[in-house]
Amino acid sequence: MKQFVFLIDLGEDKREYKIAASGMTEAVAKLKEVKNQLKKENYAKFKIQFKGVIYENAS
Repeated sequence: MKQFVFLIDLGEDKREYKIAASGMTEAVAKLKEVKNQLKKENYAKFKIQFKGVIYENAS
């Protein structure tokens, strides 16, 4: 498993989301759920940026 890190800019603050997934496709699918939740919380405009990957058990 890897952790995909996304930076979400909400205007007044920035949040960093770490999503555990086996690949980028799975991570983006989970990120869409986060995006829908933000829309429900009345964040009309926000920007999502891919920040990087954290590999588990990397030495």
